[in-house]
Amino acid sequence: MGEPLRVVVVGEASSAAERVAADLKECGYEPAVTLATAEADLADCSRESCDLVIAWRAAPLPAERVLETLKAAGAPVPVFVYAEGYTEGELVALIRLGARDCLRPGDVQRLAAAVERERAEARPGEARPPVKVDAGSEDRYRALIEEIPALTYVAWADETGSRAYVSPQVVSMTGFTAGEWMAEPDLWARQLHPEDRERVLEQFREACASGMRFAAEYRILDRGGRVLWWRDEGKVVPASDGKARFVRGFVLDVTDQKLAEETLRRIRFYDHLTGLPNRTLMLRRLGQALQESSRSGRPLALVILALDHFREVTNTLGHHNGELIVRELAGRLGDALGEPERVARLRGDEFGVLLPEADAALAGQVAQRIVEALERPFMVQKLPIEISASVGIAVAPDHGGEAEQLMRRADAAVQAARREGGGTCVVYSPECEPHDPARLALLGELRRALEANELLLHYQPKVDLKTRAVIGAEALLRWPHPRRGMVPPGEFIPLAEQTGIIRPLTRWVLDRALGDSRGWEVSGRSLPVAVNISARNLQDPQIVRQVTEVLQAHDSSPHRLQLEVTESAVMSDAGRAAEVLGRLTSRGVVVSIDDFGTGYSSLAALRRLPVSELKIDKSFVIGMVGDAGEDTAIVRSTNDLAHNLGLIVVAEGVEDQWTLDLLANFGCDQAQGYYIARPMPSADLMVWLGRSTWATKEG
Repeated sequence: MGEPLRVVVVGEASSAAERVAADLKECGYEPAVTLATAEADLADCSRESCDLVIAWRAAPLPAERVLETLKAAGAPVPVFVYAEGYTEGELVALIRLGARDCLRPGDVQRLAAAVERERAEARPGEARPPVKVDAGSEDRYRALIEEIPALTYVAWADETGSRAYVSPQVVSMTGFTAGEWMAEPDLWARQLHPEDRERVLEQFREACASGMRFAAEYRILDRGGRVLWWRDEGKVVPASDGKARFVRGFVLDVTDQKLAEETLRRIRFYDHLTGLPNRTLMLRRLGQALQESSRSGRPLALVILALDHFREVTNTLGHHNGELIVRELAGRLGDALGEPERVARLRGDEFGVLLPEADAALAGQVAQRIVEALERPFMVQKLPIEISASVGIAVAPDHGGEAEQLMRRADAAVQAARREGGGTCVVYSPECEPHDPARLALLGELRRALEANELLLHYQPKVDLKTRAVIGAEALLRWPHPRRGMVPPGEFIPLAEQTGIIRPLTRWVLDRALGDSRGWEVSGRSLPVAVNISARNLQDPQIVRQVTEVLQAHDSSPHRLQLEVTESAVMSDAGRAAEVLGRLTSRGVVVSIDDFGTGYSSLAALRRLPVSELKIDKSFVIGMVGDAGEDTAIVRSTNDLAHNLGLIVVAEGVEDQWTLDLLANFGCDQAQGYYIARPMPSADLMVWLGRSTWATKEG
């Protein structure tokens, strides 16, 4: 007669309970098994009523739900999960939810060890006889443990987290044997990266003191001194007196993921030639500095310098020698300022310098040091090359309080300096902005075209790469001018954004797009439509009401409308954007980030926004020329990181089958581009759908 054991088995039939009972009997127990098929059957589970809960993963009541129910009820009964196999992600998810172990049916060796562990923890003072197993079972058990792609451990709840047990994976992950790792009590603490050690140990001690879960990401050194990144999660196990006894946890090696993130960050934020921050990172830092300037009330200056006649220099000396000059100039600027991190390469021959707490006078002094740094000739092929620079200065808050605005005005000051003949420094003033009568005339013509309903919408299909189905269309504004021909949106949209005309223009686009979408639905083609909105729209207090009214006017479901807003538009005022987009999504409208990669945000920043889709800018997609290309790496990494945040990923600019196939291999969700279809009028879109090899996903 074996030892009695009270077990609740969560399964769909008596066969599930019988299988568990057979396994436990083979382990040497005499189980009293109760079958639970519904959540209500777990209501009386407690340490007094049962010793163990075993939940079949494939049962009608999922194991995840069993764990959540018992946790919510405050029932501290250990739960094992039974399944034929587990992926790494499933193991992590179940352990996070509170599963004490994940087992395979029939693995009686591991089941016996797990039951003994739980019984020993329940009565730590009571010694229990070891379970006898044959050598073959022990070998199978050890092989199974070693196949799990994570290090598991038990650590004492002391100052250094000394290890009482580590799994065999420690050898492949660190180069230390399990014996070495446990022989030296402070080895784990010693191998923590010096910059992370105090933070991680403090987190460990706080977890032990509070009884809360220990969770940390940190760097650790392997036996050879190589830096690894670990993601460590552990559960505090108390002793009979309630104090922390030890921490049981698991570790995943996330080094490859961290390296990919760092590579992507270097590509996105740093200039490959000089190693300096690029325009994207400069705009990001400028935005942060402007926020600090606003809080402190102190000024902030942006200095931009552009080399004079640099194109002539490269045409004469060659592109390679031009790059040598740019690289040397970057070094001189860092030396002149004494703080190289304040310098950025904005584009070819333009550099920016960020000067917190500087007014126009101080920025002028810095500009003078920059000019002096250029007085010494650049030596190219033993020839002295004289180069001068034009310098522009813009100061916040006098010249603007937003990053893009201050950048534009510093650039306008540079152009004014160039018009003066080069080699000079100009502080921004309204006179720096050139008056262009042609732009004013175009604005008047746009207003009349809008009033006369002379604008057009073309639609570009968007397809799902898994189902090969058309799942929507993006509305693109067109202006057929009677004299100028088709005016590109890039020429008239900025004009509209600078004036009040952007509001009625956006209303017209929304009205026409939803009207066409409703027409498609009536004709049997139900396609959501995407409409672009601008940064100025996000500042418009009427935008939410405007969208709501147009939806109601066409009796259109909100989820049929997708609003696309560019990355730079969102990040120019992230707080306001989050508030407006949140109100729109609460009404059921879908929000997408357009042109991602051209602004200065990060995926971490986008996580705080109520968006569900990210569109990778076509410049990166078109630039993919091979599996190892720079743009290919950007697209792949952006796709992976966006998926980790739960975002749908759309690639724009697909122009050939090779690109389409590569995106599908990356796991990209959707695509659009000329290879699929060019933008076309609404009526032509219906004809195209009837003839296209792409299926239509009805919704």
